Amino acid sequence: MSEARVSNPLVEQFRVGSVPRELRLMAAQGALPLKSEDLLDLYLLLIGDRDDAVRQAATDSLGKYPAADLRPLLKDRSTPPAVLGWAVKFRTEADLREFALQNVATPDEAIEEVAAELPESLAELVVINQVRLLRRTSLLETLERNPNLNRDQNRRLRELRESFRIGAVEAPPAVPAPPPAPEPEPEPEPAAAALAEIEISEEEAMNLLDPTERTQEGPISVVKRIFKMSTSQKVITALKSGREERSILIRDPNRLVCGAVLGSPKLTDAEVEGFAAMKNVSDEVLRRIGKHREWTKKYNVVANLVKNPRTPIGISLGLVSRLNPRDIKLLAVDKNVSEAVRKAAQRFVKSTQPQR
Repeated sequence: MSEARVSNPLVEQFRVGSVPRELRLMAAQGALPLKSEDLLDLYLLLIGDRDDAVRQAATDSLGKYPAADLRPLLKDRSTPPAVLGWAVKFRTEADLREFALQNVATPDEAIEEVAAELPESLAELVVINQVRLLRRTSLLETLERNPNLNRDQNRRLRELRESFRIGAVEAPPAVPAPPPAPEPEPEPEPAAAALAEIEISEEEAMNLLDPTERTQEGPISVVKRIFKMSTSQKVITALKSGREERSILIRDPNRLVCGAVLGSPKLTDAEVEGFAAMKNVSDEVLRRIGKHREWTKKYNVVANLVKNPRTPIGISLGLVSRLNPRDIKLLAVDKNVSEAVRKAAQRFVKSTQPQR
């Protein structure tokens, strides 16, 4: 089974709900320079927005979403179930529905909503999936009401019902679905209004720089330019601009801005590696990097997180065992990391020593 796709950090921040209306509307209109799959996630999120204009813009964007971009997503088992369910219900192109109906990650309930109206060729894709029909017998009942089924399809559904004695007597135990991955404990979030617009002084903005950068004209000029921006402008800059701007914006106290940096389609592995070593970024940035499966496949990212005293203890402790023996030995005597991390490294070192 393929792994679930890693959600874009900026999309996750939208999910929290603490995003200015201006930025939500831009996202709904497709104005944020994100990958196509991340835009689709945003549209599906924003069709439930509290603002009428945002909802309408997201609905319009979904309706115009290019079929060519949808096809590979609908074939991919790692695509979020909400995307697959939406495609089954609202995209009427036969090939798109076919891909979604064949995808095992498509929710049963979404298929049930359209099962009574599917044309014969698409209904066949549901008829042949006995695991799905037994897992959700109400889908079987809905499918039986479809007037487009041919005689053979009706016969197979009848035989399935009779073989498993569905309806006549107590139904057999439902075929269990794969257990969902445990949800991470929710992190406490600041109030929406406070998160949307966090004001900092020019002095605080300059403090984003480390001592070396404060002597260099380049970083100073970038900070002065960014200091004058609104939150929405910072987010757009994080998504569109270059490495130097992202290196400053990742230190911004606003989680939305940091999320935009981590969600930028231009972000490189080398930048993430550098962020993991920074001691002047928020612990939230380090937590997000540490929970990102793709980034933590890179050894230098893991090593930098573990050695960074600002990394949350829970993240660091979970990564200690992934260091090589040499780095674990150095960590065991490193006074700059937390005592808990140092002791964890010491236990690893002790466990690898030969017994006498």
